[in-house]
Amino acid sequence: MNGLKLKAMDAEEVAILSAAMEGAITSPGELSYSSKSRHFTMTASRFMWEGFDRDVSKQGHRIRSGLFITDILTAHRQNMPENPDTALELLSISVEAGNDGAADLVLHFAGGTSIALGVECVDITLTDAGDAWETDVIPAHDLDKENT
Repeated sequence: MNGLKLKAMDAEEVAILSAAMEGAITSPGELSYSSKSRHFTMTASRFMWEGFDRDVSKQGHRIRSGLFITDILTAHRQNMPENPDTALELLSISVEAGNDGAADLVLHFAGGTSIALGVECVDITLTDAGDAWETDVIPAHDLDKENT
């Protein structure tokens, strides 16, 4: 299976990228923010939604993925576990457009953890790496319940 390489530069593209990342498993130790370089990175095991049909298959695939966000002006985290090995499951990435291309991006994780990034402009890259592997654990969430 070939992996994805996606670039998001506006709210519509962020929604597509967010759908591809839903259910990605990461940990605080796989998150990195550099205020000097103004970028955020996340590595994760992404569920490969592309080509998956829940009505037909009981198994899916995961692949290692990197998320790279640039042009960050501010970064804030909420309810982030202190243990760097604690599993975090990404639910969605939301964007609220501001003035002159600026925006607020929020990475929403299960359990109420979130990362808010104020960006000069939306510039996110998702890159899959390596070989995919089979999994019988299919992400399933009640997003309304998770985000309240």
